[in-house]
Amino acid sequence: MLRPNGSLLLIVAAALLSGSVAACDNDKEITADSVPVRVLTWNIGNPNADDPGYYLRLKSQAYEDYVASRIAALSPDIVFLQEVLAETRCATMMETDPALTCYDAEDRDPPIRRLLGPDYTIACDGRLHVECVGVHVSFGGIEGLEVGGYDIGFAETPPLPLPACDWAAGTCTNDLCDFESTVSAVTANTRWGDLRLVHLHPNAAGSGDAGIYTGAPCRALQLQQVFEGFTDPYPDPDNGNVAGADPLIADGPTLLAGDFNMDPVRMATRDEKDIWASHIGDGSRFADFTPTDADGVQYGTRRGSAGMAIDHVLSEAARSSGSCTVFGWDEGFGSDPGTLPLDEDFDWSQVPDGKEYASRIDHFAILCDLTLDLR
Repeated sequence: MLRPNGSLLLIVAAALLSGSVAACDNDKEITADSVPVRVLTWNIGNPNADDPGYYLRLKSQAYEDYVASRIAALSPDIVFLQEVLAETRCATMMETDPALTCYDAEDRDPPIRRLLGPDYTIACDGRLHVECVGVHVSFGGIEGLEVGGYDIGFAETPPLPLPACDWAAGTCTNDLCDFESTVSAVTANTRWGDLRLVHLHPNAAGSGDAGIYTGAPCRALQLQQVFEGFTDPYPDPDNGNVAGADPLIADGPTLLAGDFNMDPVRMATRDEKDIWASHIGDGSRFADFTPTDADGVQYGTRRGSAGMAIDHVLSEAARSSGSCTVFGWDEGFGSDPGTLPLDEDFDWSQVPDGKEYASRIDHFAILCDLTLDLR
């Protein structure tokens, strides 16, 4: 890590799980061609549909507090969080229950700041502000923001490549893009060089009034937005076709993470596989650091998804080294990484139904200790 950790016991445990933690207490020993970076990506949403106000969002304040404590214990330099409860959602509610996360929203820090604390510079996507990136102030800042600052919609967020729909309301089809699905990016400025951070949470599969759909047509176009851009007029449903758009990845060092809503081996269409193979894997620019078992099969990253690996961490193949850990496994499917979900030790008596709590996070966090070349 690039800074000492305040909870030695938890960091030692995390180090044992992740394989190693970079010994970087002395920044003078770090050079631009060998920068240790601890990265965490975690979809902290949930499948609960019982309360429309908190649908897909952390609802229990005690649970949110515990999630924040686990993030702090892991002490990541860069955090990618998906399905964050945005303060704009809380502003639409008149929450009167102090046990819930939108209570007293006007007079408290926004949920993303409560989750990460004061020592991160934070930027969220420009659409619904639910996909957020945090950069610890000891590692660097986010270009265009004050170090330690926060901007709810600052991240570069291209328009949806197909007309919008509402996944939660069941109005989506394969001809549309869920309004919340997002790819976005910021640039981290560090003393060793800049690092482009690309956050992915493209379109999910689902079902609605028109039946089951894969979400793949929108998702493939969003992958194109990330890796290739559009050389022909850009399909912006809100403004008509506009000039071609550049990809979100940069020419220099680039790190990508998030909930991709696709498993490139077991749940991807030909178009998605073609984009993936063009940019990720042997002989390509990017390597997938998502954890694998001894046979090279990626561990499942979401409960109830039959072991699908849909969360990923990608970095420059020629500029990166290191390893990642997934915290949890889809019991009954695939290999067991020997870890527990980060929320496993939460006091479940604080919420209805204990571990069966409908608003429990349904994704498993991925923690990576990488060494990057930022020259």
